[in-house]
Amino acid sequence: MGEPLTNADEVLFRQIHPNCIYDGEPASDRFKPQPKDAGLMSVDRASLTDAATSHALYTKTGNLSGAVYGVTVGEFGEEVVECRDDPLQVTEDALANPAHALADYTPHEEKKWKLISKRLTQKAKARGRLHP
Repeated sequence: MGEPLTNADEVLFRQIHPNCIYDGEPASDRFKPQPKDAGLMSVDRASLTDAATSHALYTKTGNLSGAVYGVTVGEFGEEVVECRDDPLQVTEDALANPAHALADYTPHEEKKWKLISKRLTQKAKARGRLHP
């Protein structure tokens, strides 16, 4: 991971799998790291991309996304979840993503991630769907 993100107003985009959208809104578990993530949740930085481009890059590699929602760096900070830049280089299996960042949940016990995720989901829902 790189440098901490310091602009509290910067929106960080999160891709939501189509199976995790209920009544047009994301499930709260989409705003916490998944088991394969080792406590680090992937997001894309709005200062370096937009929601449509983030979605296109994510789905171009075969991943599914039914919607893009966002949470700000400051909103993550209110939950004591530090966000850091983590640009991805092109590999055999993935495209380059200079806007990639990580939200670090590892300082918290895993059992607390669900509560954090629920609060962040409410903020993302209030902001609304950003794409498509």
